[in-house]
Amino acid sequence: MTRTAAMTRRAALPVSLVGLWLALVPPWACCASDARVAHANSTFREACDLYERGDFGGALAGFEAIKTAGIRSAVVYFNLGNCYYRQDQLGRSIANYRRALLVAPRDGDARTNLRLARASVYGGDSTATRSPGLSTLPLGLASPRRVQALFYVAYYLGAVFFLAVLFLGGKLRRRAFYGLVVALVVAGVAFGLSRYAVSKLASVSEAVVVVDRAELKSGPGNAFEEISVLPDGAEVSLRAKSGMWVEVALPGGEVGWLRQDELETI
Repeated sequence: MTRTAAMTRRAALPVSLVGLWLALVPPWACCASDARVAHANSTFREACDLYERGDFGGALAGFEAIKTAGIRSAVVYFNLGNCYYRQDQLGRSIANYRRALLVAPRDGDARTNLRLARASVYGGDSTATRSPGLSTLPLGLASPRRVQALFYVAYYLGAVFFLAVLFLGGKLRRRAFYGLVVALVVAGVAFGLSRYAVSKLASVSEAVVVVDRAELKSGPGNAFEEISVLPDGAEVSLRAKSGMWVEVALPGGEVGWLRQDELETI
């Protein structure tokens, strides 16, 4: 599949048609079978076609089906963000752009569209909804897509060097041995970075408001005093949970309680 943009990047939100397999996390993290990936690619193409025809609801259902199948893909999250934005669901749009950047921190399209969605929340103030803890992975190399490529390059080079060690002699054999050692070290580092990226994805404690009007309470219950009202798309950090209520921290450090069903975790 190729990447196309139906409109200019900053004027509107383009749909991403990058090959789905390029955005999958490494096999040891995702464990997606070939059959499941093939089915996901077919669903992805259909969803992209629906998006291009303006059927954002149908496209959304397709992209959600891929996510529900357990495939963590930056390009799927990106397109989910586009679909939700088209349906004026800013909170879910922001949540999915954030997920895309967790998987692929250097995705410029996701970063641009996230900025557009955030600007829509508070009428142009794109920083008002961000809490201090909201960030992407600290290492760009920890992007699963990048470490997957790094691992495979090191793996296949290691195989070549191993064969060279077996069949060559003299100085060439010694050099091949050194190359094998380097390839094994690089593969090990790539594996470690992948596990780090997956652990970061699993430990994110941030969420986005996904209802039009969320009342921030001073305690875990409707009887408590209302502190403020948060709009759809407001981003918060999660602190604690009590029943159906979650304690959250706002960008300025203000702390309060929201209903769990008013939030979607990143």
